[in-house]
Amino acid sequence: MITKSQIHEVENATVRDRDGASVGKVAQVFPSDEDGSAAFVSVATGLLRGNTALVPVEDATFDGKDLHVGYAKSAIKGAPSPGAGNVVSITEANAVRKHFGLSPAGKATGDMGDPHENLDQAGTGPAGADDTEGAGTTPPA
Repeated sequence: MITKSQIHEVENATVRDRDGASVGKVAQVFPSDEDGSAAFVSVATGLLRGNTALVPVEDATFDGKDLHVGYAKSAIKGAPSPGAGNVVSITEANAVRKHFGLSPAGKATGDMGDPHENLDQAGTGPAGADDTEGAGTTPPA
């Protein structure tokens, strides 16, 4: 995660894909509404850095020089471009999240990807319905 205090350090950093290959440079950082940590970065790609791609960075790491993201270079280069302005709309965010195989913003899904799964970790839901047992299965009658 890129914290609120690291955002200015990340600007202009080299973006490296999951294999360590250079993809481009951070052009802009888009913070989340919740805590101000980075949610997305736009990455300037190509020879003249004329193309930009929007990349989610909730699991990214920054080593002081490079921003390491968990996606392949080809996926990053094929990602949607950011829209105009300094804000990522919910529609843009969800398009990017879908491109990278992530669940839509604001949607919680269980470890099996079942949106109907009971996410009750405390075990107070019906038997067999909580996330720790029989994920994605129908509870016994």
